[in-house]
Amino acid sequence: MNIWLIQIGEALPVKTGIRKIRTAYLADELTKRGHNVLWWASAFDHFQKDWIYRCDTEIIINERYKIKTLKGCGYKKNISLARLWDHRIISKKFKRVAPLEKKPDIIIASLPSHDLAYEAIVFAEENRIPILVDIRDQWPDLFLKHVPLVLKNLARIVLRKDFLMTKKTLRGATGIISMMDEILEWGLECAQRNLWWTDNVFYLGYKINNSLDNKDFKKFANTLKQLKDKFVVTFIGTFSEYHNPSVLLECASRLKDNDKIHFVLAGDGQYMPTIQNKAASFPNLTLTGWINQAEIDALLKTSDVGVCTTNHPAYFFPNKAFAYFSAGLPVISSFQGTIKNIIEKHQVGFYYPPNNDRSLVGYILKLANDKILYGDISKRSKKLFNKFFDANIIYNNYADHIEKVASCDWNLQRD
Repeated sequence: MNIWLIQIGEALPVKTGIRKIRTAYLADELTKRGHNVLWWASAFDHFQKDWIYRCDTEIIINERYKIKTLKGCGYKKNISLARLWDHRIISKKFKRVAPLEKKPDIIIASLPSHDLAYEAIVFAEENRIPILVDIRDQWPDLFLKHVPLVLKNLARIVLRKDFLMTKKTLRGATGIISMMDEILEWGLECAQRNLWWTDNVFYLGYKINNSLDNKDFKKFANTLKQLKDKFVVTFIGTFSEYHNPSVLLECASRLKDNDKIHFVLAGDGQYMPTIQNKAASFPNLTLTGWINQAEIDALLKTSDVGVCTTNHPAYFFPNKAFAYFSAGLPVISSFQGTIKNIIEKHQVGFYYPPNNDRSLVGYILKLANDKILYGDISKRSKKLFNKFFDANIIYNNYADHIEKVASCDWNLQRD
């Protein structure tokens, strides 16, 4: 089959060491099965906030797999008018150039971007192509969370067309996919319908990569040597509004006299300058900056605990959690919803309220001081990953679902 994947917020597998996530995993699985994949992407790197390409560019990964990047205007902040405008430019470009490509047998479009997903829905309907909408985040609802209460009604009016776009997108989807139950429920509510067999939850998952073959790895190896004999508490991710790891600075301050426990914050983002200034005074905290896949895997092997931080009450299942579970790490998280339920049900870590550094420190000390407890949780964490979160299993099931949906005659009435 010819399959289109539409996703503009992931790292593209165009350089060595790029950390693959959902769309890249899915593309690999689909091409392995003999399908032809076209990934519609952005020429802008969402994580590094820099250009991958300076113009619309087509990249040939192999004979069955190509990526077509569309250039917007770029943006500096995840929640910004500039990002909305960037995505609007890309969606209009897609509308113009999509008819020039060979028509697909099925489309999988990510949301966000809601306007690009909408254009994909319009294209699919015009050409009678089944389309799955894979919801990663609740757009444009998410933007309302960043607007003062007194301006929320005004913001809803301003974003009225965007809300309508999302509603039409989800109502027009052949099936709705998500990486957690709460977001699938939100999608069905927007679509104003019940669950169909074409709807499903596929976790983001993680792939264990045992290869550490990287020319820059020696430099990072020196960082890891300094962690020898330490109880390492790790955060990996973007220093952004919803994943701000600043609470770990407070924890480092509380534990500054404990020479056993060391904190590692791996990543970058808008809060990096602030965190760098504060972190300079803590000998028990290391900032690595942005690290590649080989370095992430090596850090996980050196770590003892993985932390998922948020400053606000939020229902989210962050990708970093799957990485932590893959290494058998106990996970301490401040996110509610699916991840909180899983942590408590399977006893693979602890939940702490957002910004509560006292509670977070308490759990860190509990794990550091009780080797039997730590060992039990670690074993359960690894077992949980192998059963539910291994990306090899997840994307095999996701590809099965895509093939099943694509094989139906959608000119017939739905069962």
